[in-house]
Amino acid sequence: MTRAPLIGGAPSMNAIDYEPLPLAPRRSTSLSSADRQRLEAAQARLGWLIALLKLLSTCVAGVLIGATAAAMHDLINPLVVWRNSALQFFYQRSLAQAFGAQLAISCGLAVAGSLAVQMVAPLAAGGGVPMVMAWLNGNSIPGLFAPRVFVVKFFGTVAALGAGMCLGMEAPMVHLGSAVANAASSADQRLTALLLRQRWLLRLAGFRSVSEAEPEIAEELAIHAIGWHIAVDRREAVSAGAGAGIASAFGAPIGGVLFSLEEACSVWSRRIAWRCFLACAIATITHSTLNPHSASGLLSADLRPLRPNEWLQQLPAILAVGAGGGLLGAVFNKLRLLLRPWRAKAKHHGSRIQEVAVVAALTSATVAGLAATVGRCLPVPDEWAAEPMWVQHTCAAGQYNDLATAWLAPAVWSIRTFISLGTKSEPLAAQALASVYYSPRSLAAMCLAYLPLMGLSAALSIPGGLFMPSFLLGGSGGALAGLALRSLAPPGWRIQPGLYALCGATAVLGGVFRSSISTVVLITESCGTLAPLVGVIASVCASNAVAVLCGTEGVYESELEASLGLNYLSQAPPRALRPLVAEQLMSSPAQGLPCIVPVAAAEALLRRSRHNGFPVYDPAHVDTRAGSFRLDGFIMRSQVELLLQERVHCDRHGRYLQAPPQGLDVLAWEDRLATAMAAQLQRYSNSSAGNLLRLASRGVADPAAAEGGGGGGSGALRRTGSMGSSGSAALLADHPSPFDNQEVEPHLNLGPFLNRAPATVRLETPATRVHSMMLSLSLRHIVVVDENNYAVGIVTRRDLAHAAGSRLGRERTSWQPSAMELDALLERHLSAV
Repeated sequence: MTRAPLIGGAPSMNAIDYEPLPLAPRRSTSLSSADRQRLEAAQARLGWLIALLKLLSTCVAGVLIGATAAAMHDLINPLVVWRNSALQFFYQRSLAQAFGAQLAISCGLAVAGSLAVQMVAPLAAGGGVPMVMAWLNGNSIPGLFAPRVFVVKFFGTVAALGAGMCLGMEAPMVHLGSAVANAASSADQRLTALLLRQRWLLRLAGFRSVSEAEPEIAEELAIHAIGWHIAVDRREAVSAGAGAGIASAFGAPIGGVLFSLEEACSVWSRRIAWRCFLACAIATITHSTLNPHSASGLLSADLRPLRPNEWLQQLPAILAVGAGGGLLGAVFNKLRLLLRPWRAKAKHHGSRIQEVAVVAALTSATVAGLAATVGRCLPVPDEWAAEPMWVQHTCAAGQYNDLATAWLAPAVWSIRTFISLGTKSEPLAAQALASVYYSPRSLAAMCLAYLPLMGLSAALSIPGGLFMPSFLLGGSGGALAGLALRSLAPPGWRIQPGLYALCGATAVLGGVFRSSISTVVLITESCGTLAPLVGVIASVCASNAVAVLCGTEGVYESELEASLGLNYLSQAPPRALRPLVAEQLMSSPAQGLPCIVPVAAAEALLRRSRHNGFPVYDPAHVDTRAGSFRLDGFIMRSQVELLLQERVHCDRHGRYLQAPPQGLDVLAWEDRLATAMAAQLQRYSNSSAGNLLRLASRGVADPAAAEGGGGGGSGALRRTGSMGSSGSAALLADHPSPFDNQEVEPHLNLGPFLNRAPATVRLETPATRVHSMMLSLSLRHIVVVDENNYAVGIVTRRDLAHAAGSRLGRERTSWQPSAMELDALLERHLSAV
């Protein structure tokens, strides 16, 4: 009888196939033993070429990512300066006219960015880091790295910061860097496939006779060289691109590597580490070359190193500032969760754009009101004369409004002035609370007003991240605490308020994102000095402890939790899985295919099922009462689709009804089909409904033709001719055509293409171990078997997500087509086969 799991099975979800098909190599008779040895030697030599191309693509990606960061800085700063200059023109007339101009500029830029997101590239909204994390975790997100998403993300971020919203550019740079690295990896793979088809390269590899004897040798080389690991290579490239994006934004190459390790990546290896390091270093060097202001780090400050006794004196105060920053981060995360039900729905374009306009108007009104009522007019310090970024507002000539300057100046400049308080760059007078650089009441007003506006700005339909807003929030609060401590501490303590501003900014970062190691290294590298290292570490530890006590998750984890279409597997198995076993997770009964299956039965299964893979069994070993069968292997849906598309039909004994294409024997033809399956699986990782709908709607039988590209296994099948095309090879003499003689029912022989060693677990396997296997091995399915190796169910990523308790009862993702739509298109496609 069928087992009823304690946790109901969930519908399958698109995932990326990182695991290549482990097909057993077969010796084709089309090549002699000597030619086969030369082929293997050539593959070994060409491996160096492929490694060199990967190295070049990583370097090119690093250069482009650094140039992207420099270009964004060069667009944002002039736009902010122009906006402030325009506002100053109206400030000299009246505050009402200046407020109207500020509303017009801010709302206009914000609405333009939101309109582009809603109408052109919805995936460009927000920072994009959770989506990149989900993609690297194994979720297939179509269009995440598309060119239109890159363009909208880039210019939308510039518009958001020009509008003066509480957003930053660092998180969007992670998404942009990932998109650049993905494009570079795709170009690398296409270039590799192109080069491996060049006769001169084959001769250079040292097997001239092989290239003359086997016309398709280049295709086989291309498939074996790159077709088996396309998804893995792209995962490595995107991991490097994510780290390079944040590294170029902060000027912190090691911090970028650690960010990729701690936050972005779910799978890590030495090869990924080297690619990350190379991309981060090149991106940082490129950015510093094109933008000299970032050469010494984004937040370069002349902080004085403290002696050990000074650290001991000030450590309690630093821990207090860190705890306060952690509390601010926890309050922000709570506020963001409270506002989530009130957000406009993603498909309500007008409401989403209006929401952005309202938040931009509220931000402008808050800045204008606080600058007019709380801000103070202070004389311009000599230290600021070299870089006139201050805002005069309604002050007299030679003065500036401190609150308007802190809020409206470029965010990086404002943060630098915060953390430079009390240093040689911004020396303070003997009276600590004297109004120099920033008045205490302006810092307090900014800290209190920035927190709710930052909560409102998060999750809007406009590109922008939360790194710089967290810096400004924590920096203003930390600077205020540093000034207060300087006025209360004994004169011999030599308090630097800038150090407390930096510790406060770091603490808010730790409370918002719940990261530690990468945060410490990013901040330290971006400062260009190790002087504040002890304080940064202490503040991060205190803020994380407070966030844990408040029970808040990091912003990335909570965003992934709220995404209905994503099944994110965390690094550590959730607590909810600890008391469970595989039998309670699995979807049961398992839908399988016999090793030799009638074509009609295969078509029917594809019609009624959305699963991306099926266990294969021998009909002689089926337990009808228990609904199970002995597991003989596993086959992917894309493999069955390819066999149907190419009409690889056989009789019920497994004998092919048509001869292989001209020039190939049966083993060579099966090898060609197997490599084509591997290439197709890597190209279309979400091969379930999306691939089938794409093929059916375009009315083509070749996936590569549907995508307008080549270089995969299907290209070989096109040149040699498919079994169903006109003018194909003659039929075998002992079997008539199944289309002329209905007595011969066409079947599919799955045996030569099975994965004979699929990942399996027993019914009693702990759910935590299943979770670890799924994540560490980058699996898409795990078959659950009993003591007799009979398949009783399947565990997928979505089943694990449901079992964790976070997505129970949720609706299916809107990315999946409806059952009626899938059936109709599939019927239309298969009727043409």
